[in-house]
Amino acid sequence: MASEYRARLRSLQDRLESQHVNQILVTDPYSIYYYTGVLVDPMERLWLLIVPYKGRPCLVANELFRFQVDDIFQVVRTKDQDDFGQLVKRLPLEEVGNFGIDKQMTANYLLPLITTYPLSNFSLASHLVDQQRGIKSAGEQELMRQASALNDQAMARLVEEVLPYGPSEIEACQALEKIYREVGADGGFSFEPIVAYGANGADPHHLSDHSRPQLGDAIVVDIGCRHQGYCSDMTRTFYYGQVSDKDRALYQLTLEAQEAGIAAVKVGQATFQAIDSACRTTIAQAGYGDCFIHRTGHFIGQETHEAGDVSQANTQLVQAGQCFSIEPGIYLEGETAVRIEDLVIAQANGVEVINHYPKELSIIPIQG
Repeated sequence: MASEYRARLRSLQDRLESQHVNQILVTDPYSIYYYTGVLVDPMERLWLLIVPYKGRPCLVANELFRFQVDDIFQVVRTKDQDDFGQLVKRLPLEEVGNFGIDKQMTANYLLPLITTYPLSNFSLASHLVDQQRGIKSAGEQELMRQASALNDQAMARLVEEVLPYGPSEIEACQALEKIYREVGADGGFSFEPIVAYGANGADPHHLSDHSRPQLGDAIVVDIGCRHQGYCSDMTRTFYYGQVSDKDRALYQLTLEAQEAGIAAVKVGQATFQAIDSACRTTIAQAGYGDCFIHRTGHFIGQETHEAGDVSQANTQLVQAGQCFSIEPGIYLEGETAVRIEDLVIAQANGVEVINHYPKELSIIPIQG
Protein backbone atom coordinates (compact mmCIF):
# COMPACT_ATOMS: atom_id res chain seq x y z
CA MET A 1 0.00 0.00 0.00
CA ALA A 2 2.93 2.40 0.51
CA SER A 3 3.24 2.83 -3.24
CA GLU A 4 -0.48 3.60 -3.49
CA TYR A 5 -0.21 6.34 -0.86
CA ARG A 6 2.75 7.84 -2.71
CA ALA A 7 0.79 7.77 -5.96
CA ARG A 8 -2.17 9.49 -4.28
CA LEU A 9 0.10 12.23 -2.95
CA ARG A 10 1.75 12.75 -6.35
CA SER A 11 -1.68 13.05 -7.94
CA LEU A 12 -2.72 15.63 -5.34
CA GLN A 13 0.48 17.60 -5.89
CA ASP A 14 -0.21 17.62 -9.63
CA ARG A 15 -3.67 18.99 -8.91
CA LEU A 16 -2.22 21.67 -6.64
CA GLU A 17 0.28 22.76 -9.28
CA SER A 18 -2.36 22.91 -12.01
CA GLN A 19 -4.56 25.07 -9.77
CA HIS A 20 -1.64 27.31 -8.68
CA VAL A 21 -2.05 26.32 -5.02
CA ASN A 22 1.25 26.40 -3.11
CA GLN A 23 0.14 24.01 -0.38
CA ILE A 24 -3.00 22.45 0.97
CA LEU A 25 -3.67 22.01 4.69
CA VAL A 26 -5.81 18.97 5.43
CA THR A 27 -7.47 18.45 8.82
CA ASP A 28 -10.19 15.94 7.84
CA PRO A 29 -9.09 12.68 9.55
CA TYR A 30 -10.41 10.45 6.75
CA SER A 31 -8.64 12.48 4.08
CA ILE A 32 -5.41 12.22 6.08
CA TYR A 33 -6.06 8.48 6.32
CA TYR A 34 -6.50 8.35 2.53
CA TYR A 35 -3.02 9.80 1.95
CA THR A 36 -1.12 8.24 4.88
CA GLY A 37 -2.84 5.00 5.95
CA VAL A 38 -3.07 6.38 9.50
CA LEU A 39 -6.53 6.85 11.01
CA VAL A 40 -6.65 9.01 14.12
CA ASP A 41 -9.59 10.49 16.02
CA PRO A 42 -7.87 13.68 17.19
CA MET A 43 -10.85 15.04 19.14
CA GLU A 44 -9.79 18.59 20.06
CA ARG A 45 -6.08 18.04 19.38
CA LEU A 46 -4.16 19.08 16.28
CA TRP A 47 -3.89 16.55 13.45
CA LEU A 48 -2.77 18.20 10.25
CA LEU A 49 -1.37 17.13 6.89
CA ILE A 50 0.49 19.76 4.86
CA VAL A 51 0.98 18.87 1.20
CA PRO A 52 3.04 21.32 -0.88
CA TYR A 53 2.70 21.33 -4.66
CA LYS A 54 6.26 20.01 -4.73
CA GLY A 55 8.54 18.64 -2.05
CA ARG A 56 7.97 16.67 1.11
CA PRO A 57 4.55 16.44 2.83
CA CYS A 58 4.41 17.07 6.57
CA LEU A 59 2.27 15.51 9.31
CA VAL A 60 1.68 17.70 12.35
CA ALA A 61 0.60 15.49 15.24
CA ASN A 62 0.14 15.70 18.97
CA GLU A 63 2.76 13.72 20.87
CA LEU A 64 0.00 11.43 22.20
CA PHE A 65 -0.70 10.01 18.75
CA ARG A 66 1.24 6.84 18.05
CA PHE A 67 1.75 5.88 14.40
CA GLN A 68 4.29 4.97 11.76
CA VAL A 69 4.35 6.51 8.31
CA ASP A 70 6.38 6.28 5.13
CA ASP A 71 9.65 8.20 5.30
CA ILE A 72 8.44 10.56 2.58
CA PHE A 73 6.66 12.43 5.40
CA GLN A 74 8.25 14.95 7.70
CA VAL A 75 6.65 14.68 11.15
CA VAL A 76 6.28 17.66 13.51
CA ARG A 77 5.23 16.79 17.05
CA THR A 78 3.15 19.11 19.23
CA LYS A 79 2.23 19.27 22.92
CA ASP A 80 -1.13 20.06 24.49
CA GLN A 81 0.20 23.36 25.80
CA ASP A 82 1.50 24.56 22.43
CA ASP A 83 0.00 27.75 21.09
CA PHE A 84 -0.86 27.30 17.44
CA GLY A 85 -0.12 30.93 16.69
CA GLN A 86 3.50 30.26 17.72
CA LEU A 87 3.66 26.74 16.33
CA VAL A 88 2.64 27.81 12.83
CA LYS A 89 5.85 29.83 12.50
CA ARG A 90 7.94 26.67 12.56
CA LEU A 91 5.85 24.65 10.13
CA PRO A 92 7.18 24.04 6.59
CA LEU A 93 4.88 26.54 4.87
CA GLU A 94 5.55 28.91 2.00
CA GLU A 95 5.01 32.36 3.45
CA VAL A 96 3.62 34.02 0.31
CA GLY A 97 1.25 32.35 -2.11
CA ASN A 98 -2.00 30.46 -2.22
CA PHE A 99 -3.01 28.39 0.80
CA GLY A 100 -5.57 25.66 0.13
CA ILE A 101 -7.70 25.02 3.22
CA ASP A 102 -9.96 22.03 3.74
CA LYS A 103 -13.59 22.34 4.81
CA GLN A 104 -13.00 20.95 8.29
CA MET A 105 -10.32 23.39 9.45
CA THR A 106 -11.64 25.22 12.50
CA ALA A 107 -11.29 28.93 13.18
CA ASN A 108 -8.79 28.41 16.03
CA TYR A 109 -6.30 27.18 13.41
CA LEU A 110 -7.35 29.19 10.39
CA LEU A 111 -7.29 32.63 12.03
CA PRO A 112 -3.67 32.38 13.29
CA LEU A 113 -2.64 31.26 9.79
CA ILE A 114 -4.25 34.31 8.22
CA THR A 115 -2.65 36.57 10.82
CA THR A 116 0.81 35.03 10.38
CA TYR A 117 0.73 35.12 6.56
CA PRO A 118 -1.14 38.35 5.69
CA LEU A 119 0.33 38.47 2.17
CA SER A 120 -1.02 35.05 1.21
CA ASN A 121 -4.35 34.08 -0.27
CA PHE A 122 -6.56 31.52 1.49
CA SER A 123 -9.19 29.52 -0.35
CA LEU A 124 -11.32 26.43 0.18
CA ALA A 125 -9.60 23.58 -1.68
CA SER A 126 -11.38 20.47 -0.38
CA HIS A 127 -12.70 19.77 -3.86
CA LEU A 128 -9.17 18.80 -4.94
CA VAL A 129 -9.14 16.05 -2.32
CA ASP A 130 -12.81 15.13 -2.70
CA GLN A 131 -12.53 14.66 -6.45
CA GLN A 132 -9.57 12.36 -6.00
CA ARG A 133 -11.21 10.32 -3.25
CA GLY A 134 -14.36 10.05 -5.38
CA ILE A 135 -12.59 7.97 -8.05
CA LYS A 136 -11.95 4.58 -6.49
CA SER A 137 -8.84 2.68 -7.59
CA ALA A 138 -9.06 -0.99 -8.56
CA GLY A 139 -7.88 -1.91 -5.07
CA GLU A 140 -10.48 0.29 -3.42
CA GLN A 141 -13.21 -1.12 -5.62
CA GLU A 142 -12.31 -4.63 -4.54
CA LEU A 143 -12.48 -3.57 -0.88
CA MET A 144 -15.92 -2.08 -1.51
CA ARG A 145 -17.04 -5.38 -3.06
CA GLN A 146 -15.75 -7.31 -0.05
CA ALA A 147 -17.53 -5.05 2.44
CA SER A 148 -20.76 -5.30 0.44
CA ALA A 149 -20.49 -9.11 0.25
CA LEU A 150 -20.29 -9.23 4.05
CA ASN A 151 -23.30 -6.94 4.23
CA ASP A 152 -25.23 -9.30 1.95
CA GLN A 153 -24.39 -12.20 4.28
CA ALA A 154 -25.42 -10.22 7.35
CA MET A 155 -28.76 -9.23 5.81
CA ALA A 156 -29.51 -12.86 4.97
CA ARG A 157 -28.82 -13.98 8.53
CA LEU A 158 -30.84 -11.14 10.04
CA VAL A 159 -33.83 -12.11 7.89
CA GLU A 160 -33.50 -15.86 8.49
CA GLU A 161 -32.40 -16.00 12.13
CA VAL A 162 -33.73 -12.87 13.85
CA LEU A 163 -36.68 -11.08 12.25
CA PRO A 164 -39.06 -14.09 12.15
CA TYR A 165 -39.11 -14.12 15.96
CA GLY A 166 -40.50 -10.57 16.28
CA PRO A 167 -37.64 -8.80 18.05
CA SER A 168 -37.88 -5.13 18.97
CA GLU A 169 -36.08 -2.81 16.58
CA ILE A 170 -33.27 -2.36 19.10
CA GLU A 171 -32.98 -6.10 19.70
CA ALA A 172 -32.64 -6.67 15.94
CA CYS A 173 -29.82 -4.11 15.78
CA GLN A 174 -28.05 -5.75 18.72
CA ALA A 175 -28.28 -9.12 16.98
CA LEU A 176 -26.87 -7.56 13.82
CA GLU A 177 -23.78 -6.36 15.66
CA LYS A 178 -23.02 -9.96 16.64
CA ILE A 179 -23.74 -11.19 13.10
CA TYR A 180 -21.24 -8.73 11.62
CA ARG A 181 -18.52 -10.06 13.90
CA GLU A 182 -19.36 -13.64 12.95
CA VAL A 183 -19.29 -13.04 9.18
CA GLY A 184 -15.89 -11.37 9.52
CA ALA A 185 -16.51 -7.62 9.27
CA ASP A 186 -13.59 -6.13 11.15
CA GLY A 187 -14.86 -2.60 11.79
CA GLY A 188 -18.38 -2.94 13.19
CA PHE A 189 -21.22 -0.76 11.92
CA SER A 190 -20.45 1.78 9.18
CA PHE A 191 -23.42 3.79 10.50
CA GLU A 192 -26.10 3.30 13.13
CA PRO A 193 -28.38 0.63 11.61
CA ILE A 194 -32.06 1.25 11.00
CA VAL A 195 -34.70 -1.40 11.61
CA ALA A 196 -38.08 0.32 11.33
CA TYR A 197 -41.46 -1.36 11.67
CA GLY A 198 -44.67 -0.09 10.11
CA ALA A 199 -45.18 3.67 10.37
CA ASN A 200 -41.67 4.08 11.84
CA GLY A 201 -40.26 3.44 8.38
CA ALA A 202 -41.83 6.67 7.12
CA ASP A 203 -39.02 8.50 8.94
CA PRO A 204 -36.02 7.88 6.63
CA HIS A 205 -33.60 8.41 9.55
CA HIS A 206 -35.66 6.65 12.20
CA LEU A 207 -33.80 5.81 15.41
CA SER A 208 -34.55 2.19 16.18
CA ASP A 209 -36.63 1.86 19.35
CA HIS A 210 -38.52 -0.74 21.38
CA SER A 211 -41.33 -1.18 18.84
CA ARG A 212 -42.17 -4.74 17.81
CA PRO A 213 -43.56 -5.80 14.44
CA GLN A 214 -47.29 -6.18 13.89
CA LEU A 215 -48.88 -8.46 11.33
CA GLY A 216 -48.59 -6.87 7.87
CA ASP A 217 -45.99 -4.26 8.87
CA ALA A 218 -43.42 -3.14 6.36
CA ILE A 219 -39.92 -3.60 7.81
CA VAL A 220 -37.33 -1.16 6.47
CA VAL A 221 -33.82 -2.49 7.14
CA ASP A 222 -30.95 -0.09 6.34
CA ILE A 223 -27.59 -1.56 7.40
CA GLY A 224 -23.87 -1.41 6.71
CA CYS A 225 -20.53 -2.58 8.06
CA ARG A 226 -16.92 -1.44 7.88
CA HIS A 227 -14.29 -3.84 6.59
CA GLN A 228 -10.63 -3.20 5.81
CA GLY A 229 -11.29 0.52 6.15
CA TYR A 230 -14.21 0.66 3.68
CA CYS A 231 -17.96 0.94 4.21
CA SER A 232 -21.02 -0.91 2.97
CA ASP A 233 -24.63 0.29 2.91
CA MET A 234 -27.79 -1.50 1.76
CA THR A 235 -31.53 -1.20 2.35
CA ARG A 236 -34.23 -3.78 1.87
CA THR A 237 -37.91 -3.66 2.81
CA PHE A 238 -39.72 -6.78 4.03
CA TYR A 239 -43.25 -7.55 5.23
CA TYR A 240 -44.12 -9.25 8.49
CA GLY A 241 -46.36 -12.27 8.00
CA GLN A 242 -48.40 -10.84 5.15
CA VAL A 243 -48.49 -7.90 2.72
CA SER A 244 -51.45 -5.76 1.68
CA ASP A 245 -52.23 -5.06 -1.96
CA LYS A 246 -51.34 -1.40 -1.41
CA ASP A 247 -47.94 -2.24 0.08
CA ARG A 248 -47.28 -4.72 -2.70
CA ALA A 249 -47.95 -2.02 -5.30
CA LEU A 250 -45.75 0.51 -3.47
CA TYR A 251 -42.95 -2.03 -3.30
CA GLN A 252 -43.13 -2.84 -7.00
CA LEU A 253 -43.15 0.87 -7.88
CA THR A 254 -40.06 1.53 -5.75
CA LEU A 255 -38.25 -1.43 -7.28
CA GLU A 256 -39.04 -0.15 -10.78
CA ALA A 257 -37.73 3.30 -9.78
CA GLN A 258 -34.51 1.83 -8.44
CA GLU A 259 -33.97 -0.27 -11.55
CA ALA A 260 -34.54 2.84 -13.69
CA GLY A 261 -31.91 4.69 -11.68
CA ILE A 262 -29.38 1.89 -12.04
CA ALA A 263 -30.01 1.69 -15.78
CA ALA A 264 -29.39 5.45 -16.09
CA VAL A 265 -25.77 5.18 -14.87
CA LYS A 266 -23.63 5.81 -17.96
CA VAL A 267 -20.03 6.98 -17.66
CA GLY A 268 -19.36 10.22 -19.50
CA GLN A 269 -22.94 10.49 -20.71
CA ALA A 270 -25.31 10.72 -17.75
CA THR A 271 -25.30 13.32 -15.00
CA PHE A 272 -26.15 12.47 -11.40
CA GLN A 273 -29.15 14.73 -11.85
CA ALA A 274 -30.36 12.42 -14.65
CA ILE A 275 -30.00 9.34 -12.42
CA ASP A 276 -32.03 11.06 -9.72
CA SER A 277 -34.64 12.05 -12.31
CA ALA A 278 -34.95 8.47 -13.56
CA CYS A 279 -35.97 7.33 -10.08
CA ARG A 280 -38.02 10.40 -9.24
CA THR A 281 -40.00 10.46 -12.50
CA THR A 282 -40.99 6.82 -12.13
CA ILE A 283 -42.43 7.49 -8.68
CA ALA A 284 -44.00 10.84 -9.60
CA GLN A 285 -45.84 9.38 -12.60
CA ALA A 286 -47.60 6.98 -10.24
CA GLY A 287 -48.77 9.87 -8.05
CA TYR A 288 -46.27 9.55 -5.20
CA GLY A 289 -43.79 12.26 -6.16
CA ASP A 290 -44.33 14.17 -2.90
CA CYS A 291 -43.62 10.99 -0.94
CA PHE A 292 -40.06 10.58 -2.26
CA ILE A 293 -38.56 13.06 0.17
CA HIS A 294 -34.79 12.64 -0.11
CA ARG A 295 -32.06 12.53 -2.75
CA THR A 296 -31.54 9.30 -4.66
CA GLY A 297 -28.07 8.54 -3.31
CA HIS A 298 -24.71 9.48 -1.85
CA PHE A 299 -21.07 8.72 -2.53
CA ILE A 300 -19.41 6.15 -0.25
CA GLY A 301 -15.95 4.74 0.44
CA GLN A 302 -13.84 5.15 3.57
CA GLU A 303 -16.84 7.05 4.95
CA THR A 304 -20.49 6.14 4.52
CA HIS A 305 -21.27 9.61 3.20
CA GLU A 306 -18.49 11.15 1.16
CA ALA A 307 -18.49 14.30 -0.98
CA GLY A 308 -20.83 13.90 -3.94
CA ASP A 309 -24.44 12.78 -4.26
CA VAL A 310 -27.14 11.63 -6.65
CA SER A 311 -29.55 14.55 -6.63
CA GLN A 312 -31.11 17.30 -8.71
CA ALA A 313 -28.31 19.61 -7.55
CA ASN A 314 -25.49 17.51 -9.01
CA THR A 315 -25.06 18.22 -12.72
CA GLN A 316 -21.63 16.54 -12.97
CA LEU A 317 -21.15 13.70 -15.43
CA VAL A 318 -20.62 10.22 -13.99
CA GLN A 319 -16.96 9.13 -14.05
CA ALA A 320 -15.55 5.61 -14.05
CA GLY A 321 -14.60 4.44 -10.57
CA GLN A 322 -17.20 6.46 -8.68
CA CYS A 323 -19.10 4.45 -6.06
CA PHE A 324 -22.50 5.60 -4.84
CA SER A 325 -25.89 4.43 -3.61
CA ILE A 326 -29.17 4.34 -5.51
CA GLU A 327 -31.97 4.27 -2.93
CA PRO A 328 -35.38 5.66 -3.90
CA GLY A 329 -38.14 5.44 -1.32
CA ILE A 330 -41.82 6.14 -0.77
CA TYR A 331 -42.88 7.39 2.66
CA LEU A 332 -46.51 7.61 3.77
CA GLU A 333 -46.39 9.43 7.09
CA GLY A 334 -48.12 7.60 9.91
CA GLU A 335 -48.74 4.57 7.72
CA THR A 336 -45.96 2.72 5.89
CA ALA A 337 -42.81 3.07 3.79
CA VAL A 338 -40.54 1.25 1.36
CA ARG A 339 -36.92 1.90 0.42
CA ILE A 340 -34.61 -0.23 -1.72
CA GLU A 341 -30.89 0.56 -1.85
CA ASP A 342 -27.84 -0.87 -3.57
CA LEU A 343 -24.31 0.39 -4.02
CA VAL A 344 -23.00 0.68 -7.56
CA ILE A 345 -19.61 1.32 -9.12
CA ALA A 346 -19.66 3.23 -12.41
CA GLN A 347 -17.54 1.35 -14.95
CA ALA A 348 -16.58 2.35 -18.47
CA ASN A 349 -18.36 -0.72 -19.83
CA GLY A 350 -21.50 -0.34 -17.70
CA VAL A 351 -22.76 -0.06 -14.16
CA GLU A 352 -21.68 -2.67 -11.58
CA VAL A 353 -24.10 -3.39 -8.73
CA ILE A 354 -22.07 -4.63 -5.76
CA ASN A 355 -24.97 -5.82 -3.60
CA HIS A 356 -26.39 -9.21 -4.44
CA TYR A 357 -29.00 -9.81 -1.76
CA PRO A 358 -32.33 -10.43 -3.57
CA LYS A 359 -34.76 -7.57 -4.18
CA GLU A 360 -37.94 -9.52 -4.91
CA LEU A 361 -40.73 -8.75 -2.44
CA SER A 362 -40.23 -10.97 0.61
CA ILE A 363 -42.61 -11.85 3.43
CA ILE A 364 -40.98 -12.70 6.78
CA PRO A 365 -42.58 -15.89 8.18
CA ILE A 366 -43.71 -15.44 11.77
CA GLN A 367 -42.19 -17.92 14.21
CA GLY A 368 -43.64 -18.71 17.63
